[in-house]
Amino acid sequence: MIVATAGHIDHGKTALVKALTGIDADRLPEEKARGITLDLGFAYAPRDGRLRVPLGFVDVPGHERLVRTMVAGATGVSCALLVVAADDGVMPQTREHAVILDLLGLDRGIVAVTKADRADPERIAAVTAEIHALLAGTGLAGAPVVACSALTGSGIDDLARLLEATAGSRVPTGADRGFRLAVDRHFTVPGAGLVVTGAVHAGTVRVGDRLLVSPGAREVRVRGVRVHDAVAETARAGERCALNLVGPRLSLDDVGRGTWVLAPNLHNPATRLDVSVRVLPHEGRPLRHRTPMHLHLGAAAVTGRLLLPGAGSVEPGATARAVITLDREIGALAGDRFVLRDVSAVRTLGGGRVLDVDGPRRGPWTPERRAVVAALDTVDDGRALRGLLATSGPGVDLARLARLRNLPAATLDALVAEEGAVVAEDGPRLAFQGSRIAVLAARVVSELARTHMAQPDNPGLAHDEIASTVEAGDRPALPAALDGLVRTERVLRRGALLHLPGHVARLRPADAVVYDTVRAVLEEAGLDQPRLTVLAERLGRQPDELRRLLDKVGRLGWLVRVSNSYYALPEAVAELARIADAVAREHPEGLLTVGRFRETAGIGRNLTMPLLEFFDGRGFTVRIEAGRRIRADWRVLAPIELA
Repeated sequence: MIVATAGHIDHGKTALVKALTGIDADRLPEEKARGITLDLGFAYAPRDGRLRVPLGFVDVPGHERLVRTMVAGATGVSCALLVVAADDGVMPQTREHAVILDLLGLDRGIVAVTKADRADPERIAAVTAEIHALLAGTGLAGAPVVACSALTGSGIDDLARLLEATAGSRVPTGADRGFRLAVDRHFTVPGAGLVVTGAVHAGTVRVGDRLLVSPGAREVRVRGVRVHDAVAETARAGERCALNLVGPRLSLDDVGRGTWVLAPNLHNPATRLDVSVRVLPHEGRPLRHRTPMHLHLGAAAVTGRLLLPGAGSVEPGATARAVITLDREIGALAGDRFVLRDVSAVRTLGGGRVLDVDGPRRGPWTPERRAVVAALDTVDDGRALRGLLATSGPGVDLARLARLRNLPAATLDALVAEEGAVVAEDGPRLAFQGSRIAVLAARVVSELARTHMAQPDNPGLAHDEIASTVEAGDRPALPAALDGLVRTERVLRRGALLHLPGHVARLRPADAVVYDTVRAVLEEAGLDQPRLTVLAERLGRQPDELRRLLDKVGRLGWLVRVSNSYYALPEAVAELARIADAVAREHPEGLLTVGRFRETAGIGRNLTMPLLEFFDGRGFTVRIEAGRRIRADWRVLAPIELA
């Protein structure tokens, strides 16, 4: 468990950590010279102190000018140790640190009333009352208060036992999620290279893992891990660790305080965050649209502006959904806590939770977008998915949702199954409400039945034809509905056409007579299939009239429309494709040339070019400057039996 100290300057945070662990967390010469903490300090137990269970301490500075550093140290920890000196009592930075701990979502902590040797019992009781009043209504309300003295040692054992009990009651969470470490220190070690330290927000890291530094997308490999200042093979969520990183041309400048080291699939730096923001009750005025501010998230601090719908405002003590635009990229995921301070970084204004990290720049306040953000405004992943399914017409992009909320594949699949959602697997994995898909599937079956009855010679409908019969808002869900219908064999697929089981297309008797004549002419012609005008002349019909019949026969799969002027038997087209493949194989460079193909196939010039262009359009060949290359097996043009 990681514990962050908090409290006013000179209230004894560092001395208290030393009494508990035996370690002086002030590591900088200036800190020792001035007797105050200027940067994050770290100590681990057990060592020579009072603690007997593994605990790590982040000792943060208490000066008002170093709140940015305090926030970086308090992010991602499991427990807070709020320190209040008995002689001073609650001071300005005590109040600000308590507010920040609450904004960061910390609900486990202990309060140490230090320098108890300087105060009588009445004074300690008065300070304890101040503390309870300060923490009322926060996540730390009801936290135990222990009077102690690092100088005399009184109360230190009681504090140690409370910390040990808190550590024992902690249930680790998030170890199965993608790895994320918020970097708060980076340095080089002779013989080892680059080392970064920070709190593990989620997941597990192992020696040998390949990760990314984000922002920047710098690829790194973990060469070594240290947890609680000892060599380890792994580190997991809720711990602090040091990672020895290596990578191509990796330098100290590539990683700094505020960057993340994370699983590659979580890399998605953002400059625009949809958030739930809360303004502190004691703020003197509301936060207005486009208010400039500093945002602290993870160990990062970046300037930006608060955007509000209708150019409105958020009153002190109120919570609202908003958008924060940032002046540079940061790493963020849904659920991340942040703190907002004024543009001069003098006072804390409020904070909140990230809801989304790549929302649209246009239309952020449309009813549809507001519904999506409202669905994401929950820590319950199942509830978020349920809300998105109910509001997202285009479907829920499962890959995006998994990245946004850092969901393992197994967890996401279980949530999808629990919600009864239907997933379109062709292309991006989009999820839709099961009830919505059921209604849409029924419409498709009804439309096919109507078509079969009205057009008995129509073998079926293509996807685009079916899409034209449903409402525009339902078209994104159509692939999922069709997949389910085909999988359960309520609808059959033959080539590009869909039809109901038992439907067999048949030409009308008069049309069948014409087709028989056409087929006889085409069979007699061999591979050199005649023009449409020749066919029309042989049958004593107008070309446009005959074309309509031939297109109908083509839907049955009995003819292939090569171009506006040529219709051919499927078996003839397949044989010509086989010849084209053979001709290309004989060429030294694998080329299909016009002259050699025409000569080998024994077909006329008029048919050759339309046929080759037909091959290009079907993806069988591709045209290049020197000729054509075969890009698929010729069997892709083999006849498909539809009836």
